[in-house]
Amino acid sequence: MHFKNFLVLFFCFNITLGFSQSTSKILKKAETSTKSLSYANAIELYDNVLKKSKGLSPEEIQKVKLNLAEAYYFVKDYKNAEKYYEEVLSNNPTLKGDEIKAFQRYAQVLSSNGKHQESSKIWTKYTELQEHDKRGAQFSKLYANLDPLIRNAESYRIEYVGLNTDSPEFSPTFYKDGLVFVSSRNKSNSVKRVFKWDNSSFLDLYYLEDLKVISKEENNNAALGSGGQSSESPKIKPKTEKLGNDYYTPPTSNDANTIAHQGSDLINGSKNYEENSVIEIKSFSKKLNSKYHEGPCTFYDKATKIIFTRNGTSVGGGIFNNNKKEDITRLKLYYAERKGSDWGNIKELDFNDDKYSCGHPSVNSTDNLLYFVSDMPGGYGGTDLYVSRLINGIWSKPENLGGKVNTVGNEMFPFIDEGGTLYFSSDGLPGLGDLDMFNIATDTKTGKPTGIVRNLGAPLNSNNDDFGIITDRERSLGYFSSNRKRGGSDDDIYKFNRVGPKYGCRDLIVNVFDKETKKSLGVMVFEYSKVSNNIITENATTNNSGSIKLCLEADNDFKFEFKKEGYEEQVLNFSNADASDFEPSTLNVYLKQEVKKVEALVKTEAPKKQRELIQKRSTGGTLNVFRGVITGGEEGGPIAAVKVKFINKCTGEIQEMYTKKDGSYEFKRDPECDYELIASKDDFGTSSEIIEKSIRKTLFGKKVKKPLNTLNLFDTKLFKVGDVIKLENIYYESDAFKIRENAKRDLDNLVATLKKYPNMVIEISSHTDTRGNSFSNLRLSESRAKEVFKYITSKGIDKSRVKAIGKGESEPLNACSDGVQCTEAEHARNRRTEFKILKIEKI
Repeated sequence: MHFKNFLVLFFCFNITLGFSQSTSKILKKAETSTKSLSYANAIELYDNVLKKSKGLSPEEIQKVKLNLAEAYYFVKDYKNAEKYYEEVLSNNPTLKGDEIKAFQRYAQVLSSNGKHQESSKIWTKYTELQEHDKRGAQFSKLYANLDPLIRNAESYRIEYVGLNTDSPEFSPTFYKDGLVFVSSRNKSNSVKRVFKWDNSSFLDLYYLEDLKVISKEENNNAALGSGGQSSESPKIKPKTEKLGNDYYTPPTSNDANTIAHQGSDLINGSKNYEENSVIEIKSFSKKLNSKYHEGPCTFYDKATKIIFTRNGTSVGGGIFNNNKKEDITRLKLYYAERKGSDWGNIKELDFNDDKYSCGHPSVNSTDNLLYFVSDMPGGYGGTDLYVSRLINGIWSKPENLGGKVNTVGNEMFPFIDEGGTLYFSSDGLPGLGDLDMFNIATDTKTGKPTGIVRNLGAPLNSNNDDFGIITDRERSLGYFSSNRKRGGSDDDIYKFNRVGPKYGCRDLIVNVFDKETKKSLGVMVFEYSKVSNNIITENATTNNSGSIKLCLEADNDFKFEFKKEGYEEQVLNFSNADASDFEPSTLNVYLKQEVKKVEALVKTEAPKKQRELIQKRSTGGTLNVFRGVITGGEEGGPIAAVKVKFINKCTGEIQEMYTKKDGSYEFKRDPECDYELIASKDDFGTSSEIIEKSIRKTLFGKKVKKPLNTLNLFDTKLFKVGDVIKLENIYYESDAFKIRENAKRDLDNLVATLKKYPNMVIEISSHTDTRGNSFSNLRLSESRAKEVFKYITSKGIDKSRVKAIGKGESEPLNACSDGVQCTEAEHARNRRTEFKILKIEKI
């Protein structure tokens, strides 16, 4: 148990649902434990009731199971909570008032267990029952597409810090050259202080004197064996177990959601687990650490003053101090000053009150704004964030930060960085798990939030609780707390380094219309660039509907340039600094026709659907006759009225005809002459091929017939604007963009096609497989497309005729999407390059 639960303790509803007078004494004891918030004891009692349930009615058994689910929820054993919630709520029971919140908690449990789609359905059910709570719609929208929260995961490296134990460690704060943090690790004293919520130890402040020790611990891990420690790092103890390095992957069937080892034996994972700190840690202060909870703190005035969280006036709940029952108290904020080697002048802040709790303080870099969390009356829901100002040495009456950050859920653990960015955790805003971390810009003078709230995304957030972050202005390095390793109340402290962009990308849909008709302009190429570096220009091509979806680097300004024949050029600026992370922004562009070309444009026909004409040699042909059939269209049937010319290369004689209704044609031929076959149709590019002679003379004048089946291989394609042709052999190694040697022959064929059609303009599009981060894949595909562009233009093709674009993992050829297991060959299919015809000479 820690302050995540402790602050929530005082506004939880009474989950006891009432039973008949025949209920056993054990059940009455369980109800009493639930009312007093002694959930660990209640779990054992309810479990015994279910084992002896013969005297209970089906309705009473359902109520016991719901009480058990709620108790598991509050001790954060989400595996068992899900089991009992499902057994009860799947029967659609009739719940009233605060009982309906069981659906909300069930939805949170499912998302924390990685079951986001199932969670979305329960959120929808909860919204139907609680129409005033709009969180369900927001969570459902996020769970329909989690990509915005995971697309920038590769930008952060997460490291497990060696100060952790099998007890909770959380809420670090910078102090001098080290860290002060909260923990319930055992101390060598004769007083056993146990909190009845989950039978865990009480919390105190602990101190790591020098952060450099963490770096030494990380660098020397390889040198530390199970039998000793590095002579260069005397403060580092040997590791007790090997830990993984991926702390944000969603849980699998092998994972368990657990809490600290001191809990009830019935709480999942609470037994047979031990872990010791590998770094020497000491108690922070004899004066500040008391017999009750001390929690998150903050320092200011050159670290000579501290504001920290501690229990205040008694309100009941019960701990055991040498078997003597004492009361739990409200959380309050206390002030102290540095006095010699310790702290003194400890006193409460003036705005504390016995009727509500205050905790989790954070003072800004100019020492005049104090952020904290409270459940005082007049808030938005569970716990809210507040700000107080230092005026003449006194912290003013707190002001609620308002609806930009506060929800009907719980907002906790604020931290204000030196640039005025406010970080906090919430279970009321859409996220990956129970508590997710968020940030928002603030006005450095008033302290009030500005802009919009942003989820920090993976890997800083996970399916579990993530909270208590501290970092610098650029979020390049920092520390935070999470229970992602074992779940429950086993919170640990993690270090992070940013190794990539601070933000990922945000979606933008561009739609291009005719200004007069308001109709789509179909396929067209436009350019865009970042205003901060408009030398680097990107190309983009709209689809047949005149639209395209882009993912642009977040918090940037962009310039778009639109040029289309017959229309006036248009330049637009766009900023996604205030854009949503979850919903695409829209940029509607209306191009105005040039007056001198209006008449010609009116006569322009609408783009036709993409078609492909294939001419194939008929089977059973003879040496003196050349036959063929042209097929294609949407159904693959024969195409009539295609003009076909057959030119004798010996005499220059031209035969000409149009294909019949069945798409067929037939010409006489001299088997000892080559012929040129030309096929054309309005709106298609002209295609020509050389048909080699079928009888050749040897050196001695002997005539030799070519095998007949070689005459049946004629296969020529007629191209049109909009055709997309896959280059079959342009594949890449995973995570590479250099072209394979065996792919260059196919690119040479493309070069030959471009030389055959000197007015053809194409777009090269490159695709990646779906593994890895989508933003990184987009960048990789752009590099691949540019490599193809370089190769083609190096062969003499003018650069103006070739556009290059990367599409990342957005258009896989198979079902290998995120989370789908595929073979390497299946992934390789998606690492491909295609070209699309943007312009071609017409007949």
